[in-house]
Formats: sequence, structure tokens, C-alpha cells
Amino acid sequence: MKKILFFFAILSCTVAFSQCYIEGKSTLSVGENQIYTVKNNTAKCAECHAWSIAGNEVIVNGNRNQKDLKVKGNAAGNTMLSVEMDSDKGLLKCYKNIMVVPSLPKKLSEVAEECDFNINGFKEHKVNDSTVSYAPDNVVKNLQYTWIAEYENGEQKSSAEPTAKFNFTNTNGIRALKLNVKSSSCVRDFTKIYEANYWDFY
Repeated sequence: MKKILFFFAILSCTVAFSQCYIEGKSTLSVGENQIYTVKNNTAKCAECHAWSIAGNEVIVNGNRNQKDLKVKGNAAGNTMLSVEMDSDKGLLKCYKNIMVVPSLPKKLSEVAEECDFNINGFKEHKVNDSTVSYAPDNVVKNLQYTWIAEYENGEQKSSAEPTAKFNFTNTNGIRALKLNVKSSSCVRDFTKIYEANYWDFY
């Protein structure tokens, strides 16, 4: 009997903690605004919350005592967002890790005016539901190619082949794809920036 009561006590605690969850993006760019909210909010009142954050990676904008909190990416790095909520089940506290990554350039490409090779961009091709391939619009031999894929979680993958393949998932898509092409006398850089939900429908 004691074991059964102990089991239900643990189960009740687990359910209580599972109801405290911060909803919002795990990765932000510097300068990007994001609203975080307490999911399944069970607070006793509208201002029965206390938000806090460690470090200066994000800046808090607005009231720290409501269920929604607006923040802005300030500096690259990792930080933790937490909230305490006064609920009918007592004081609940939940956490969320946030990664702030450098902001991406707004321009899609940068091309040198004069160059000894004719490459002006790159093409994208779907290999399957988890792989995408890239190739310059004109493959030229004896050049140095550097492909860099930047993912939503801040990870980077690279390739030095003339054409490149990168994996992706719905939860961790490519946020930017960069191509650097170099000869002995010229360098050209190209960047494609993706919308946050691009890979959900790819």
C-alpha cells in the first residue's frame, strides 16, 4: 500500500512539473525579436509570473510578471530563460535554453565586378526528403570552392567540393547557405537566406 501511495505521489509531481513549459524558439539571431510564453498557464492571476534570464545575450522588453515575455537577441552565446509561476499547485518553475547566433547579411549575394571566371550564383536541388544538393551555376575547374551550411541550432557544416550535399530536418533546417569561390586573382561570395519554415514544406 505504501509503495502504491509513493508511486502516485511521484506521478502527481511529474504531472505538475510537466505543465510548466516555456514555448518559443530555441535559436535567435542577434537583433531578432521573439515572444516566449508559458504553455498550459495555471497561474493564479495575470501577473503571478516572475521571469529571469542569465547573462546579456538577450534583452528583455516589457513586463516580467505576465505569462508572455518579449526578448531581443543582443549578443551571440548561450543563455537560460526561466519563469516562476504562482499556481494552484504551488510555485512552479520552468526553464528554456536559448542559443543566440550572429545575424545574417540581408543581401543575397556579393559578386566582384571583374573576375577571371564566370560564376554568378548557385543552384539548389532536392535529393530526397532529408538531403539537398548545391552546385554553382557554372562549374569551372581549377577553382577553390567552399560551401558552408548554417543550421537553425547554430551548427555549421562545410564542403570543399565543387558541388555539395547537406542534410536537413523539419526541426533543424538550413538557415543560410554560403558559397565562396576563389581563383588566383579573384574571389566571389554568394549567400542564400532561408525563411524559418522553408524546410517544413520542402
